[in-house]
Amino acid sequence: MPRVTDEAVIIGLGETPVGKLPGLNSVQIQAMAVHDALRSCGLSIRDVDGLINLDPYSFPNSMFATTLAEYLGLKPSFCTTVDVGGTVTGMTMLQQAIWAINSGHCRTAVCVYGENALTGRSPGAHGYMLKNLLGGEEWEEPFGLQGMVSMYALLAQRYFHDYGADESDLGAIAVSTREHALLNPTAMMKKPMTLEDHRRSRIICSPLRLLDCSLVADGGGALVLTGAANARRLGAPMVRMRSFAMRMTHNTVAQMPDIEDLGMRDAGRDAYEAAGIGPEDLDMAQLHDAFTISVLVTIDALGFCEPGGAGDYIRTGATAPGGKCPVNTHGGLLSQAHIGGMLHLVEAVRQLRGEAGRRQVPDARLALVSGNGGIFSLCGVSILERV
Repeated sequence: MPRVTDEAVIIGLGETPVGKLPGLNSVQIQAMAVHDALRSCGLSIRDVDGLINLDPYSFPNSMFATTLAEYLGLKPSFCTTVDVGGTVTGMTMLQQAIWAINSGHCRTAVCVYGENALTGRSPGAHGYMLKNLLGGEEWEEPFGLQGMVSMYALLAQRYFHDYGADESDLGAIAVSTREHALLNPTAMMKKPMTLEDHRRSRIICSPLRLLDCSLVADGGGALVLTGAANARRLGAPMVRMRSFAMRMTHNTVAQMPDIEDLGMRDAGRDAYEAAGIGPEDLDMAQLHDAFTISVLVTIDALGFCEPGGAGDYIRTGATAPGGKCPVNTHGGLLSQAHIGGMLHLVEAVRQLRGEAGRRQVPDARLALVSGNGGIFSLCGVSILERV
């Protein structure tokens, strides 16, 4: 597996408030995140000649990178929109920015995602109003598989069947994630959670309860990359992408392979191998958590425990604040906000820069970020390192 070159590095991070941002559309939210990221490294919009983004899922917009570039007043030499799903999109943005900088197509690039998924939906609507097509319109939606919750519920049912897990395993990750969120002043959820709170929350699609599901929210995040020589000139803290790997196995849930054959295991193995490390070397992990079952499957696949052992691993306290390998230190999609997984990358960079405040992982040097588009359709794993 090829290593990611360290000639281009991450030097800036931006994050808007999350929750309700009434009156702001997706273009404005992404622009806010871009400007915040540039301020963090002492640059201005005039320094940007590369722009990579993801268009909003709730209101898809063709050629959204050019829409945002025009709004920002940019005429970049490298401009593209990326969508491979979930946090994998953010990692792919970083990969493309690195390639563009290394090959001389641009000098400084910004990767950004954000949308008004909460306040932009119709009055009285519930849940996440996806208006883009997902591929199951002909063979799955007519039989009741609509949206994402029901599909992840099928995955959870299979996990329970294969490994003898139960709702207490889902609750363990929900509680651990909330503990991190309570240390993050930007998180939407401010109330402590117990396993009993989780058990009493209403069923959304069995076995997934309300507290197993991520938070629909407005918000955005951005990262700035430039060449290492330029970063040193600026005196900016540097984080590099040490490795990145992905695997695609299917699109629709009807074609999903067995859990142990999903792409996360192979992507993780390749990312570890390219970085020359193993799970025991990580200081933290930011794992895509649209639903609690996602974290259980990912912890198993990335070698933190044997298949089916994620619940017991979480109950040791390993993923909690101060644990052996804290997971989703910002509160994740479950308790901070669902911003397409972009804030998982922002949080990893923030931690590696030592700027995470009360939730800071001491002397953090290596962070793993994982993501999956669709229902583990395309899985990606990246290792980030403090330079």
